[in-house]
Amino acid sequence: MARTADPPRDEGFGPAGTAGRIAWCSFNDATTHTWEELGASFRPAESGSGGSTTGLLLQTCHRVEWYEAEPATAAVAPLPIRLARRITGHEAAASRLARIAAGTMSLILGEQFVFQQVRTAFDRLPGGHPLRSVGDEVLLLASQARDRFGLHAGLDYRHLARTLLGASVVHPDNLVVVGGGMLARAVAEELGSDRRVFVLTRSPKKLRRVLPDASGRATVLRITELPDTVKRSGYDLVLATSGLTPMYREHIARLVDDGSRHQVVDLCATPVLRDRPNYQHLHHPAVTHLIEDANRPTVEAARAASSWIENHYGGRS
Repeated sequence: MARTADPPRDEGFGPAGTAGRIAWCSFNDATTHTWEELGASFRPAESGSGGSTTGLLLQTCHRVEWYEAEPATAAVAPLPIRLARRITGHEAAASRLARIAAGTMSLILGEQFVFQQVRTAFDRLPGGHPLRSVGDEVLLLASQARDRFGLHAGLDYRHLARTLLGASVVHPDNLVVVGGGMLARAVAEELGSDRRVFVLTRSPKKLRRVLPDASGRATVLRITELPDTVKRSGYDLVLATSGLTPMYREHIARLVDDGSRHQVVDLCATPVLRDRPNYQHLHHPAVTHLIEDANRPTVEAARAASSWIENHYGGRS
């Protein structure tokens, strides 16, 4: 059982501070919509934040959320999707943000990528934005909660990909990863020591600047440029992308249905395609059971971290 303690009150942040505050937040997540509905909402949310000078858009694998600064200037979030739930007040909204960043509300408890996604959302805010200081507040609290209660996933998403691929009898020399974000890069780096990795994305130039290739085993290409030699020799496929436009989905379907591919591991928020042979996604029963087993040692730490964060904000959530 994780130990409990009163949250620190002397770091210069929190509800008593003079920095920016949240008026309200609204959200869609797994408690309000099915995974399929959430997946369909991602692209409109990306295109509809409008560069707001008062609000924050948070979009992770399993949620779309809007946080509005005090004093609230908009009655609804300026997004082309309807957000289902509303939380009012800085303490309740900031508590939610910190618990999300800590990984207490993730499919895989304590996973690390959600912390980076929350930080990225705040990093995108322009200078002088009233919520920039809130990012420092919630990320510090989330980091302290993770460290205090040892809240770290035993099986993170990149390790999940390795586990699922490792269950196969056949292991081709090539691995193809579709995506250009944190998860795709982490999978490429995690599995790059075992085989030749090809990372396919819509923006290869951008990805080449951030994906280390010291071993010479990772090649970044456009989604349509997988060499015929790789197709002939065979490959495993990991899907780790978002913003699935119809055209992008068609390109991925061709890779999935290619007769030379072996296993497919789909780490997208919702399954990219309907079930295929040797196709495992996050909501496949076998994968769900694997995640549940991996979460069991972390449940108490997640519960204690969540309670600790809530107590910091006076128990409001």
